Amino acid sequence: MSAGPSIRLTITTPFTLTALIFMVGCASAPPEQASLSTHTQPVIRSVVDGVFTNRQAARGQRSFERICEACHRTREFRGSAFQQEWAGRPLGDLLQLLVSTMPPNDPGFLELSEYRDIVSYMLRQNGYPAGETELPADTSILMNIRFDMRGGI
Repeated sequence: MSAGPSIRLTITTPFTLTALIFMVGCASAPPEQASLSTHTQPVIRSVVDGVFTNRQAARGQRSFERICEACHRTREFRGSAFQQEWAGRPLGDLLQLLVSTMPPNDPGFLELSEYRDIVSYMLRQNGYPAGETELPADTSILMNIRFDMRGGI
């Protein structure tokens, strides 16, 4: 009788050890590796996809003229040099830079929607197409919109 249990133990031990290693591995792995993800990856869009409206860019132009032109000229934010500076980066980076540094004497002074409108104005100044939907003021969404070079500038 004693031979039976030891044989059974010998047969199940490799299976039990493998299961135990698998369970420990899953428990110690980062969550995205331990289970199948039910989350979909964010859709990466581009500024060439029409991510702002003309009305929004017009509001941004008024804000730029009222606030930014005290120190800046539109030409600083238009053309190939500006596009190359931001190429491949998320549009959210540009919004965050404006919010955290402008105006220099009072960063973050404007409403987030005003900063967003100024970004829309900058896009229009660089010849990017307007679309039907306003650019959101949510930085996490803007992190999924890539600033791409526009041909011909």
